[in-house]
Amino acid sequence: MVGVRDRVQSGIRQQKIDHSGKPVKSQNSMKYSKIILLGGDGFIGKQLAFTLANRGYAITVPCRRPHRNKALQVHPGISVIEADIFDPAMLEKLCQNQDAMVNLVGILHERKRNDFRKIHVDFIKTLVSACSRNNIKRLLHLSALGADQATGTSRYLRSKGEGENLLHTFGQKDLQVTSFQPSVVFGKNDQFINRFAGILKFSPWFFPLACPQSKLAPVYVGDLVEKIADAVEDKSTFSQRYTVCGPEEFTLRQLVELIISSMGSSCRVIPLGNGMSKLQAMILQHLPGKMFTMDNYNSLQTPNICEEGENCSSSLRQYIQGIGVMFGNKKNYDRFRQQLPR
Repeated sequence: MVGVRDRVQSGIRQQKIDHSGKPVKSQNSMKYSKIILLGGDGFIGKQLAFTLANRGYAITVPCRRPHRNKALQVHPGISVIEADIFDPAMLEKLCQNQDAMVNLVGILHERKRNDFRKIHVDFIKTLVSACSRNNIKRLLHLSALGADQATGTSRYLRSKGEGENLLHTFGQKDLQVTSFQPSVVFGKNDQFINRFAGILKFSPWFFPLACPQSKLAPVYVGDLVEKIADAVEDKSTFSQRYTVCGPEEFTLRQLVELIISSMGSSCRVIPLGNGMSKLQAMILQHLPGKMFTMDNYNSLQTPNICEEGENCSSSLRQYIQGIGVMFGNKKNYDRFRQQLPR
């Protein structure tokens, strides 16, 4: 079995395949060779920027703090530009001479009231206008599993659903839209596994867990970005909405207990009932960092699993065992390495 490092080195050496084994296309063979990637400086965005650039696309990543994204800047296929994408005039200028757009912009917590609507709905109208004025005909959009304008259980999910609907409505004539609805996404530097691990380091004896029976099917960031990259030129994905999940389903309690085990901790999960879960959210949403809010609580009332859709193969269980050393459990990490194919 060829490792990721071997595939990367092979791709660099031959300039014919990328790190995942996908062929690198010449720009002459691409209809959408120049792509503006909104949210390209985030956790998912950085992975996607490298994946697309390694396939031969010319990627533009606008962001407010380019100096924080030096890893992106050293790639010859990625241009990092200092810009405020929420300024309509600036966004329109950024879209000049681009063939396609990928929108990964989104927030999980509101700093101010109506931030969900501003980011997930109003901004959609702005970027569609920018595409129209610059003759961009292709747009790929990252939504969220459970997003639904009418039936979403939280303001987050309803706003994501409304924005997604707007894109597909506007895209019926002039813009070929594909949207992806992933479950929670894990990987290096994620804000999901790492957040729980960080909290658990300060909870040596017990951990009161809200919504312990909420269901999740976490998807690996590498699998998600491959699916997005595969769709860029694929006409069969036009006007489609794809749910994306990992191969395993967990309750939130099972997932947290898996993290605890990988840390080598003896911490015990204390599952909270509905009333105490709400109380925890009401308290924590007023603390710095907003670790857990009432809107998060409402989102967790919707199972974050795929009844059907694009299921990915990478195992969260194996991933967590493999990074046990990061959580301070080198024994688990060494055992995991021994199981890897040579």
